[in-house]
Amino acid sequence: MITKGKWAAIPGLVALAACAIFLSAYSGASSPEGAAPVQPINFPHPRHVQTLGMNCLYCHFAANKSPDPGLPAVGTYMGCHQVVHADSAEIKKLASYYYKERPVPWVRIHKVPEYVHFPHMRHVNAGVTCQDCHGQVQEMGRVYQASSLNMGWCLNCHIGNYKPQFKARYDCSTCHY
Repeated sequence: MITKGKWAAIPGLVALAACAIFLSAYSGASSPEGAAPVQPINFPHPRHVQTLGMNCLYCHFAANKSPDPGLPAVGTYMGCHQVVHADSAEIKKLASYYYKERPVPWVRIHKVPEYVHFPHMRHVNAGVTCQDCHGQVQEMGRVYQASSLNMGWCLNCHIGNYKPQFKARYDCSTCHY
């Protein structure tokens, strides 16, 4: 037989679980908004995007076909820079990785928590632009995290139908599977 005392803890446990979910969803479980780590090479996005007209997919080649957007191999950079600005300090750093056959150790900027699945290809192919989540990267001297990327921020897009053509689901299993 169950007594009243045993059931008294249930509302407290439910409240505790709700608080934990709330704090996780709206706190710093993702990388912090405004984070702008120093990178091993100062890559000038404005020059490549605004001046040269390069599309994000040239470097982030897998963003429209993979969960991860991808980064170019050092050889991709060097395809241009063995000739173009080859004597600049930043290109010399790049060349050192190339000749050592090492990838550039970029510092990750945009990160969602491990328990969240963010398939880039679904978002890109639905018409969500890179700037919708990453901010105006083409204007950033140093790339920084422009949005919080926390659950509340994502839900504002999914529930608010931020992009009318992007019919986002918003049940838990959409992102947590």
